Amino acid sequence: MQSDDIDRLTGSDIPYDYREIIDRCHGNEIASYINRTKSLFDNIAKQYDDKANAEWMARSYLSLKFCLASTLLANSAIFAEEKDLQVCRPYLTYYTLLNCCRSFLFTLPCEPWKWLTTIEENHSNIINKTSDKFKRLGKKHSDLMLSTLLSAKKQRELFSYRFPSKGLSLFGDDLISIDAAISASRLLVELAQINLSCLEGRINRHQSKKFDIADIEEIWHLMKYEGHNCDYIDDEDYYRVGRWIRNRQQPASLIGIASDGLVEDFFGAWVDSDKQDGFDADKNWNILLDIW
Repeated sequence: MQSDDIDRLTGSDIPYDYREIIDRCHGNEIASYINRTKSLFDNIAKQYDDKANAEWMARSYLSLKFCLASTLLANSAIFAEEKDLQVCRPYLTYYTLLNCCRSFLFTLPCEPWKWLTTIEENHSNIINKTSDKFKRLGKKHSDLMLSTLLSAKKQRELFSYRFPSKGLSLFGDDLISIDAAISASRLLVELAQINLSCLEGRINRHQSKKFDIADIEEIWHLMKYEGHNCDYIDDEDYYRVGRWIRNRQQPASLIGIASDGLVEDFFGAWVDSDKQDGFDADKNWNILLDIW
């Protein structure tokens, strides 16, 4: 199976270059996953309204943000390895994976949406749900993903709560490599891209009208962050979400909502132009999502 076959099956209008899922999965596994996802989205698409539009706008926006966050973390892990900054590795590896799990789960039609409760779900639930939903690709894929996630979680925890004296050499060959974390994360992102492409295709099939945004109060969860003494409003989130609401955008795949401005601003926030030899967040954007 090739990328254009996946595009045709999902019904998306925007082509995408799939890599990881084609390398890891048989064509019949991919086709079965897509057909099942489309069938789950059918009822959602047929009953789609302003309330559903608010929900799926939030889910899509957060899915993309966590994908971009994992891209930043993965590139930070590569930089840290090049500089022999080993102490960062368990943290960066684990959170690269975990954020991609969240990106994947947010896009699933069979996963209930409870706004802040879903956004702040605990790590164990995220990992267990990810493994369970991967069974739709096949048990071997589910087992491998669960093993990778649990190993990365345990390795991060040992350096958060115990800190072994042998450092990373304690794990030997069991240490989750950055390449393995990136590979697994890319698969999660590609499935999120497929999920939203299926939703886009189902909406195009069952609906012809434009939708507004209901639940405006809930939308604040996308841009408000709780601090110790006060809450913080992210101006960039406020601008992007506000623009989406004004344009009344309907569901789109990750690549469909990853506008140049959004992506550039996200990574630009982590660029320090005064440090010429430091970490450059403004490169290698395609490590997980093939943005362009």
